[in-house]
Amino acid sequence: MSWPPATRAQVDLLSDLATPRGRREHACCLVEGEVLLDEALACGLVPRLVAVGTALPDAANEVVRRAAERGAAVVGLAERAAQRLSDREHAPGLLAAVPLPPRWDGQLPAGGAALVLGLCGLQDPGNVGTLLRSALAFGASAALLLPGTADAFGPKVVRASAGAALRLPVTELGEDELLAVAASQRLQAVAAQPGRGSDPPAPSAAAELPERCLLLVGHETRGVPHLPGLRSASVPHESAVESLNAAMAGSILLADWYRSRLRPAGAR
Repeated sequence: MSWPPATRAQVDLLSDLATPRGRREHACCLVEGEVLLDEALACGLVPRLVAVGTALPDAANEVVRRAAERGAAVVGLAERAAQRLSDREHAPGLLAAVPLPPRWDGQLPAGGAALVLGLCGLQDPGNVGTLLRSALAFGASAALLLPGTADAFGPKVVRASAGAALRLPVTELGEDELLAVAASQRLQAVAAQPGRGSDPPAPSAAAELPERCLLLVGHETRGVPHLPGLRSASVPHESAVESLNAAMAGSILLADWYRSRLRPAGAR
C-alpha cells in the first residue's frame, strides 16, 4: 500500500509520546507493531495516527487497513525516522498514536469477590507491565499507581504488558486517596512480600488472601505504604534463591487469589 508521507508535525507527535508530559498533552500513547495495534483496535481505541515504514509484512498491512477503515490517519514513515522513534533494537516499522483508555471510575461491585492491584513506587517498566498483564489475567478490576511508579502508558510498559495496559482500568493516586478507595470499596489491603528462601519452605500467607483484596506490590527495598490494618502475604520458595522479584511475587499472589475464587464451595 502507498500512504502520504508523514509531516513534520506528525513525526513530532509520535516523538512527544515517548514522554509522560507528551502523553498527557496529546491524551495518547505510543504503540509499536501490528500485535499491539491489533490489540488497541480490539479495545475500541481508534488510533489518531498510524505511521508505517517502507516494508511491512502482509499481516501488518491488514491491521493498518482496518485502522484506516475505522478513521485512523495513516502515513508513510522513512526508515531512519522509524528507527529514531522506536526504543526497540529491531524497530517494527509500525507506530501508532492511540488514545488513552478511560481511567478507572473508582467503583467495584458492591458485594462478592473483588481484586485491585496497587503499585507502590515500582520504577522498572518491565515489572509494571508484567504485573498489569498478570492482574488482567487473574481477575483484577483495576490497577492503582502510586507516585514513583512507571507510567502505565509508557511504550515499554505497554509492550511488557502485551497490551493489558490498554484493557485494565488504571488510575494514578496518592496514599490518602488509596486509603479512601480501600475504605469506600471495602477492600482489605495486603502487602505482597517477596519472601526469603527457607529449608523447608515456610507456609505461605497467600492462601489467606481476602475475598475483597487490595494487593499492594512495592519496591523491593522500600516496600509499600503503611496502612491501617495492613496484612502481608509472601511466596514460599527454596533457600537456593534468596528472594523473588516484585513482579514474580506479585504475579504468584494474584494467581493464588484467582484460584481461591474458582475453588468450589467446601473444597479443600
